[in-house]
Amino acid sequence: MKFAQPLLLISFALIFLPASAQLPPIGGSSAPPPAGAAPPPGGMSVDAINADLKSASTANQEKRYADAETLMQKVTAAKPDLILPWVQLGTAQLGLKKYSDAEFSFNNALGVSPGALKDNTTAGFYQADSTKPGAVAPSATRASAIGASSTTVTKQNRTPEVQGAALSGIGEVYIRTNRVPEGQAAFEQAAKENPPQAAFYYRNETILLLQTGHAVEQVATADKAIALDPKKADLYFFKGQGLAAQATIDPKTQKLVLPAGCADALQKYLDLDPSGQYSTDAKGMLTAAGVAVKTGKK
Repeated sequence: MKFAQPLLLISFALIFLPASAQLPPIGGSSAPPPAGAAPPPGGMSVDAINADLKSASTANQEKRYADAETLMQKVTAAKPDLILPWVQLGTAQLGLKKYSDAEFSFNNALGVSPGALKDNTTAGFYQADSTKPGAVAPSATRASAIGASSTTVTKQNRTPEVQGAALSGIGEVYIRTNRVPEGQAAFEQAAKENPPQAAFYYRNETILLLQTGHAVEQVATADKAIALDPKKADLYFFKGQGLAAQATIDPKTQKLVLPAGCADALQKYLDLDPSGQYSTDAKGMLTAAGVAVKTGKK
């Protein structure tokens, strides 16, 4: 017997953008262009690009994905060597369920050249302006990697925030297109590259696995998130729900048998958040299995 999964209307823009929103703007509005830099293509100034990035970020958070996509398509067409517009473009395309396009955009943000993706020829990296740690200058260019076939992202040319945002984004693409092992690997890499946000990435991965019906993987990932953020109540519900989805019926008593750890996880959720969003579901699962629901917040 499997419980129906609760409806979680959580989009990429809502669960992933808090991390990407921390990314720095391109260059600086008051900083002069680097010496010898060519004028921006298409007449786009640094200020104009940053304004479009801000507008796209807002549009994504408001679920106006088509607006964000239009803005970022303009910027990436004019200046394909910049990193952050590809992250916002991929976010918008995820919201529009354009998974192939989103995969392409996030790969660009991670440093795989457009040509490599389309014809499997040359790969390269987008390089940040080394004079401004943590920022991506308008003069950033795509430079060939050592070994043309390599698509490995290096720490020198990607900030942890950029890598985390892009890797978690492509991780969602993989999970939503039923490439779960690849998605898990991408989220694992995101956590490795940006450790301060690791619990955040694992929580998002858990939600995606719940939404796509991968209960076993959901439980394992929830455990990773709990280990990093043990006071986050909903993580225990996600773990308990994933275990409850694997419940069986005792053929002799016809009673529901919850897997080991399920009741404890659901009760822990209720202890931490007795009237939370999932409290009714948690109580229902426990009651169906004949487990007494304890009251009182611990």
